[in-house]
Amino acid sequence: MRREVIAIVLLILLLGILLGNIRYLDNLVEDIEEAVSSSCAAWERGDTQLAVSELETAMERWQSAADYAHIFLRQSEIDAVSEAFFDLSASLRDEEKQSRDDYLRLFYHLDSLERMDALRLSSIF
Repeated sequence: MRREVIAIVLLILLLGILLGNIRYLDNLVEDIEEAVSSSCAAWERGDTQLAVSELETAMERWQSAADYAHIFLRQSEIDAVSEAFFDLSASLRDEEKQSRDDYLRLFYHLDSLERMDALRLSSIF
C-alpha cells in the first residue's frame, strides 16, 4: 500500500511539473510575440529604428530562455526560431521589402512551439 501511495504522489507531482512547464512556455512565447508584434507595428509605421529595438528585446527574451529551451524543446525548433529571428533582424537592418514575410515566418515558428507543447491525449499516451 505504501508503494502505491508513493507512486500516486509521484504521478501527481509529474503532472504538476508538466502543467507548470506548459504554462511557462506559453508565457515565454506570449512575451516574445508581444515584443515581435510591437516591432512589426513600428515597421509598418515606417519606424525601422524602433522596429529593430523591439526585435532586439524579443531576441533577448528568447536568448535568456536558452537553458530552458535546450532542455525542454527540440533542437530543430530552437534552431528554426533562432534562424527566423536572425533573418528578420538582417532584413530590417537592410530595409528589405521582404520583412513582412520574415515577420510571418517568425510568428509561425513561435506558434509551433506552443502547439508542440500543448497538452493532448496523444502527447500523454
